Amino acid sequence: MEPETFEQLEVSKELFGKAAAYLKDEMKVNLQYFDGRPMSGTVPQRVTCTVVEAQPNTKGLTAQPQYKRVLLDNGLTVLAPPFIEAGENIVISTADDSYMTRA
Repeated sequence: MEPETFEQLEVSKELFGKAAAYLKDEMKVNLQYFDGRPMSGTVPQRVTCTVVEAQPNTKGLTAQPQYKRVLLDNGLTVLAPPFIEAGENIVISTADDSYMTRA
């Protein structure tokens, strides 16, 4: 919805490229226009997603931080710290699909 005129626009998900996976109802997005037509779109830099599935914790004898794969409600798989479990909301960076923090 255009915030000034309250006009609702329907645009193709293809305008957002790989970031289309993050689109949700009521999300504010930016559209770039050329000659009055939307040419591309961007989503916010941070989005909140729900973890649908998380690998079990694997404890190791390493000084390096261990990350595990988690499946998000939008179908993407990202790496997250071992304490993240299914059902939790986490904040993801849309620039590189990386875990940022718990929501």
